[in-house]
Amino acid sequence: MKILLSCLAILIGASCITATPQNPVSNQEIRDAILSLVHSNSLIDSKLERHETRERALGELVKKGLMTLQKNQRIFEPIKGSFDRLDKRVSEIETMLLKSEKQKKEEQSKLTNLLEKILAAFESSAQAATRSSDDSDGDDDDDEKLPKKVDDLLDMVKGLRREIAEFRADQTSIEATNKNLVAQTEELVKDRTNQADVFAKKLEEKLTKLNSGKDSKFEDDVKGSLKDLKTDLKQLLDKNEKSSASVGVGLSGLNDADRKFLRELSNETKDAIQDMQLEVLTVSDKNFAKTATRIQESHEAVDEMSKSLAELISGSEAFFDESQKFFGDSSNPSKLEKIMLDTSNNVLETKRRFEYGIHQIILEVGDVMKTANSSMQKRLNELNDGILENHNAALVNLSSKIETEMSQVWRQIGIMYQEITSSKKALDRLQEQTEFYVNGTIMTMDSMEGKVGLITNRMQEVDSNLNYLLGRLSLVTQEFNQIKFGLGEALDNIRSSFMTVQEKVKQNVGPGPHRIEENDNEKDLNSLSKRHARSFPLNFRRKNV
Repeated sequence: MKILLSCLAILIGASCITATPQNPVSNQEIRDAILSLVHSNSLIDSKLERHETRERALGELVKKGLMTLQKNQRIFEPIKGSFDRLDKRVSEIETMLLKSEKQKKEEQSKLTNLLEKILAAFESSAQAATRSSDDSDGDDDDDEKLPKKVDDLLDMVKGLRREIAEFRADQTSIEATNKNLVAQTEELVKDRTNQADVFAKKLEEKLTKLNSGKDSKFEDDVKGSLKDLKTDLKQLLDKNEKSSASVGVGLSGLNDADRKFLRELSNETKDAIQDMQLEVLTVSDKNFAKTATRIQESHEAVDEMSKSLAELISGSEAFFDESQKFFGDSSNPSKLEKIMLDTSNNVLETKRRFEYGIHQIILEVGDVMKTANSSMQKRLNELNDGILENHNAALVNLSSKIETEMSQVWRQIGIMYQEITSSKKALDRLQEQTEFYVNGTIMTMDSMEGKVGLITNRMQEVDSNLNYLLGRLSLVTQEFNQIKFGLGEALDNIRSSFMTVQEKVKQNVGPGPHRIEENDNEKDLNSLSKRHARSFPLNFRRKNV
């Protein structure tokens, strides 16, 4: 617009110059007008460049805003996956806890079954011992011949000695098995995997010691029960290792608070198990001390019985010698019959005493074993109940803690969802504003493009008019020179006329009135107008008209 105004001003100035010859236009003014036109063009170019830079900066800002929005959306995308992983970990922890509880129940059931098998083996051994003692009670037929009775008596004494020796071997084997059972319970409670081989070696050594006895059925039962116990212990240890490994893997996904809670729980259970173990050991030691004292008493009674048997054997041998002598001298049959009756009564009495002592020892040992087994079973049940109660309480606490943590997690999820929705709304508003600004900038750019097109068209028109203007300026300069020449001549004529007037005034010295010739002045003016008309070309005068 400034270019158009400047062009119009130049044209008006040129027309004024042509219309009014009294205000001439210099070359400096034309140069200033052209420079102002170039300066206005450069200003318009700089404004367009600044506008383009603003549009570029706005486009960069819009791009950066869109990139930040995309980054924020990408940041919120993995939240869903983290929540899914958290749910999976919680479900895995629950399944692992249920599996560990089932495994512990199975282990406890297996342990109870093994203890029942061992108790049944002990009861079967005791019944076998009673049957052997009952089978030894044969029918004592009073034979007529004394040597046969003496031989039977000697055989019975030897059988009693053999049974006592077997009973001693059974007692030692029972003590060894009791010690092994206590060691096995200690091993099972401590969960020491590195002591399984040592335990197996000890069992093999005890089995080699038990091979000296003659009760094959009892040995087979004990060996089978020990083998079953060994295999079950290995299985339980393997399961415990697997469960501990699985629990360790599951605990790796928990946080520090849960790990600390579970460690405290495991430490409490270990302390409870150690306390139960100490109580079981004390009770078992007391029971074993009682059984040892009773077994020593029974051994002392058996020793006394063996001494009496030795005396009886020596007496029977002396009686046999005397009877041989007496048979040689058969003068007194009544004395012989009386002696035989006395010996038979003594033999029956000793037999009854032996049977009573053996039955009493068996009953005492059975009572001691029953009390020891009942106390052991009671302590094991108490230990099982205590462990189950501790684990149940721990599970309840852990489940409640997990519920509270999950509730907090869901609360945080809700808060994050609200924040995400609010951020989404803000992003939508920002997108709408950016779209509005972009649309406005596009419209302004379109309008500016139209204006620039108009300006370029006007500039082209100005360029086309400049050539005409330059031609006209050359004509104006020529005419200006002609005007200048005509004005010089007119001034010379005026000067000459003034000189003539002055000379005339000087000639007329006297006071007026003086006569002035009007015809001369009119002639001079007419001549000037004619010269001025001759100085302008005809085509320029026509255009001005």
